[in-house]
Amino acid sequence: MQKLVVREGDLVTLVVALTTPPVSATLTPPPPFPLQGSAGFRVEGHVACVPDDIESLRIAGVGYVVPPTFPLAGLGTVELKVPRGNRAQYARTAQGKEVVVDGGPLDLVFTPTTPASNPPAKDEVKKYKGTATLTCVRGRPVTAGPAS
Repeated sequence: MQKLVVREGDLVTLVVALTTPPVSATLTPPPPFPLQGSAGFRVEGHVACVPDDIESLRIAGVGYVVPPTFPLAGLGTVELKVPRGNRAQYARTAQGKEVVVDGGPLDLVFTPTTPASNPPAKDEVKKYKGTATLTCVRGRPVTAGPAS
């Protein structure tokens, strides 16, 4: 199955619902942000992305709440992980690194730095899990996959 190659300028949007059973939290995410590519080759004039381009991102100062237990907002840092379904098996850089493809949502880890609270209590969860979506902006589809 062929998938769109992720390249610089494609957008990542954080999904607001986080879950860490039995607790769930809600992010106040920043607007979608464009990716930077470093694959060493271009797709439609834009540099393709490798997993490190996404996994090295640290988005600090993202607000969150844990309704109804901790209604006062806290802050934290978001990190993204590229799951196996988003790694091309047939498209690689000259150094052998896999190229990122649009194979579904990215994994998201949210780490509170200033816990949400309801004084005097505060959120004790150390990490929340969630997802982020990719939006691959294209004039025409460019795909990566096995030759037919």
